Amino acid sequence: MVIAALARNKSVKRKQSKADISRDKVLAAAVRVFSEKGYAGATMREVARVAGLSAGSLYYYFSSKELMMEAVINVSINNVSKTVLNAIAVQPPSASYAEKIKVAIKAHLRGILSSGANAVISRYLWVQIPDDVKQKHFIAQSAYEEFWLNLLAAAQNAGEIRADLDARLTRTILLSAINSALDWYRPDGKSVDEIADIFFKIVEGGILTPGLAADDISSPQDRLRDDDSVIIK
Repeated sequence: MVIAALARNKSVKRKQSKADISRDKVLAAAVRVFSEKGYAGATMREVARVAGLSAGSLYYYFSSKELMMEAVINVSINNVSKTVLNAIAVQPPSASYAEKIKVAIKAHLRGILSSGANAVISRYLWVQIPDDVKQKHFIAQSAYEEFWLNLLAAAQNAGEIRADLDARLTRTILLSAINSALDWYRPDGKSVDEIADIFFKIVEGGILTPGLAADDISSPQDRLRDDDSVIIK
């Protein structure tokens, strides 16, 4: 009886594993179709064709296009948030807020890039997605954004971020800038770690030379006028 029970358990595990693989296959097909057709132009029949399934078989995994899109967005949001939260969780108690921000930036960048087309769809097809689908993700998205706000506010209270900055707006600008990597990142270019390091250097010290106010910097034309060897036309 024990052997029979173990055999049944193994059979169930195999079936679950196969079902998960098939679901991932359907999601990959959905991502492709959504990317090519947009949300409005995508159809369940087209997703089934790309996945190599019959239209009827597709409904075993998703009963509607809305649920399919919901799953695609879930992959993106959950992957990014888990990547960042796990990276922060293993930081030592002695880690400064600046160090945690650097870790979070790198993890967020890695999370969105590893999500691939799922993250791209979440970013660019958001306006096409039905409001009820958006609402389901609002709580998860808000919780992740609240994590960033709390991190920045704590850093500000500790004196590690300028007191004159609005933490909420800083969070919005910061995440928008990192998310823009979806537009220009190339696997054959700089690594994720290299990009994250450059990004943090910009966040850490700004892009102006330390101690040099913007009003004190002369324009290129002014510098050329000061150079007698250059003729300005």
